[in-house]
Amino acid sequence: MIAEDSVDYTLLMSSLYLDHFGLVKSPFQITPDPDFFFAGGRRGDVLAALLHVAAHDEGIVTLVAEIGSGKTLLARLMIARLNPQVCAVYLANPCFSRDEIIAAIGRDLGLTDMPGSKEGKLAVLQQELLRRHTLGQRVVLVVDEAHAMPIESLEEVRLLSNLETGQHKLINIMLFGQPELDALLAEPRLRQVHDRVIHRFELQALQSMETSAYIDHRLRAAGWQGAGLFSPAAMAGINRAAQGRARRINLLADKALLAAYAQGSLTVELSHVSHAMHELPLGGMRVKMPTKSQAWTLFGLSFGLALLMAAAAVGWLGWYRNASSNAHLPSQALAPPAATSAAITAATITTLASIVTTTVVTTPPVTAPISAAAKVPEISPKRVTPLQSVPSGPSLSQKQLPISEHMAPIFERTKNRLNQTRLSGYTMQLVALESVEGVEGVDRYLAQIAPQFDAHQIYGQFSQYKGRTYMALYAGDFATALDCARAIEALPLSIRSNRPFVRSWVKVKQEQTP
Repeated sequence: MIAEDSVDYTLLMSSLYLDHFGLVKSPFQITPDPDFFFAGGRRGDVLAALLHVAAHDEGIVTLVAEIGSGKTLLARLMIARLNPQVCAVYLANPCFSRDEIIAAIGRDLGLTDMPGSKEGKLAVLQQELLRRHTLGQRVVLVVDEAHAMPIESLEEVRLLSNLETGQHKLINIMLFGQPELDALLAEPRLRQVHDRVIHRFELQALQSMETSAYIDHRLRAAGWQGAGLFSPAAMAGINRAAQGRARRINLLADKALLAAYAQGSLTVELSHVSHAMHELPLGGMRVKMPTKSQAWTLFGLSFGLALLMAAAAVGWLGWYRNASSNAHLPSQALAPPAATSAAITAATITTLASIVTTTVVTTPPVTAPISAAAKVPEISPKRVTPLQSVPSGPSLSQKQLPISEHMAPIFERTKNRLNQTRLSGYTMQLVALESVEGVEGVDRYLAQIAPQFDAHQIYGQFSQYKGRTYMALYAGDFATALDCARAIEALPLSIRSNRPFVRSWVKVKQEQTP
């Protein structure tokens, strides 16, 4: 168990890295928050089933999950999404005696003046349930941590299931608990409760790709807009140590982010996860962390599976045929357009993005931010003709690469920016075009974006990726990654369709150039 004061301290420490990574709130807080609900790992399916049962079926339902797997969040989210005709009574602390539990349910239904005797309480509660049934309301009792209930109290809950009209039960009962709940209901004294269970649900531990998708989901919900913030080795380390439990993932990821922040790192590496493991023994368990080679092997297997999933989705939607006539960009080549997101899992998108883009986060401001989109009104996408692909060919050396008169000042400006003594700040990478025979394509793209940017805020350089040479174009100069991300969000759809992303000038300088 984690003491409340240590939780408060953890939240305080977590707030330190928010600005550093461009986040608006803590992504891995352990307090259940519906905004962070992750539908992967069949959580979404279980939620839909619970909502259906609450509105239609009658009897006792159990949901079993290991500690820290997200059952409390699931219970609260289910209650929040019930239709108005279903009234939920939620007992977060089920350690009531046989006499107290009826009073607790009555208080939740608004019965403030109940008789002192047990029989009197039960009679008043039955009248309230009959009244609500007459009005067309269903009442669902949700008991969290039900495995901790005394046997006598569980038997009292079972007696509540006997309250009924001629055709319908007056109250449905849902018991959420740890696996010990199954053992408790198997007790001979509770066989009548066990016999009334009409549905049993179980939350399984998250698998490797689901863990990666879970971490990415929470980061996005907290405001992260870059590519993979956690390296593949770090992801593999968390998956191995957390064993698919959401709370453990949260604790490890939070501590790893804090360790990365303390070292001024722009990404979370395996060493940061190892540091988090030393601070969080996770109930005394000693988990052997994978080596970097092992982590990359695990990542390779996940990536191969992700490619198969992506290929199936892409083929089904016909995207690949259409994309073959458009520009092949190294930063977007593996990522399908937004319209296909429903067909590809978040884990696939996360894995692909971690390969083809560079993670960028926030550092302390050193220059005044310049909004690339605030100076001009948005233009209609209909005025922009999609950029056609440039024929590919053998890579050329830097001296052989052709540039137009429009690109010469851009190259010089970029060179001066990258040669600054104390290089810092951020820019947005708009696109990367194949440079061979691509002078006309680059000029055409520059003409397309000209109405949206100050000409003196356009940068570009040649870079190499997998043996090919590309022309990378950037726009704007920002003090923080968050300023840059907000500017990207303000861009018109005609430019955002190429999926621009945040880059640090330090990373731009480190690009492999021909």
